[in-house]
Amino acid sequence: MITELTLKVTYDAQDTLDYHIASTMHGILMEYLEKSYGDAMHQDVLKPYSQTVFDMTANSFCWRICTLTKEAEEKIIRPIMEEDEFFLKYKQLKLKVREKQAKYVSYEELITTYYFEKQPRVLRMEFYSPTSFKSHGEYVFLPSIRLIFQSLMNKYDSFSTDTAIGNDEILDQIEENVRITGYRLRSVKFSLEGIRIPAFMGTITMYIKGPQQLVNLVRMMAEFGQYSGIGIKTSLGMGAYKIKEGFKNDKRSNQNRCRSTAS
Repeated sequence: MITELTLKVTYDAQDTLDYHIASTMHGILMEYLEKSYGDAMHQDVLKPYSQTVFDMTANSFCWRICTLTKEAEEKIIRPIMEEDEFFLKYKQLKLKVREKQAKYVSYEELITTYYFEKQPRVLRMEFYSPTSFKSHGEYVFLPSIRLIFQSLMNKYDSFSTDTAIGNDEILDQIEENVRITGYRLRSVKFSLEGIRIPAFMGTITMYIKGPQQLVNLVRMMAEFGQYSGIGIKTSLGMGAYKIKEGFKNDKRSNQNRCRSTAS
């Protein structure tokens, strides 16, 4: 089970916060976890959740947390949902939750909706938080088809209990049949504990050749990635994207706007 929690947060301050606070929000999240579970989440393994911030405006922003397993939903989402106020220590700032919304999606629903229905061949991703990869011990901040879909495969297969999609043959087929046909990207830095990680933000457009079954698989993986994030440090606020117009059956075109019910 995949769960998405979106909180609209307001605060009283003269300065507008930016995406660099995402790692600080992760620190807030960790304060609400049971110690044993929090210790497990500090291990160097793929995390069963992602979180990021967006819609940064004067005195408000949205905080989005997605969990990829039922256990993570119980351990992470539920404690956060009970809170109406957080404290940003380094800014000495109270964060008040004005609106909240939870959404639930099963892996079976992803397969039924995207893999078993004909999907279009054009795929457009808008990365709205800094995104980067790690390859051979080095940061890579120029996206490639292989890096994008290798990341999605690893995350999907790590947390889906019923299906697995990743192997080298499929990844080779995707790399052979998917092409980046356009992009509008900029390089950025993501600050984390004194380290400035090179990353990118912006839009990538792809075209998918090959059999329709492959098109559908790519689309399903891309939909999943809107919850899991792509690349490194998605639990700290990196790698968040949305799928832009032209995505069949897309119900998330306004995903990077707070869609909420007042709490």
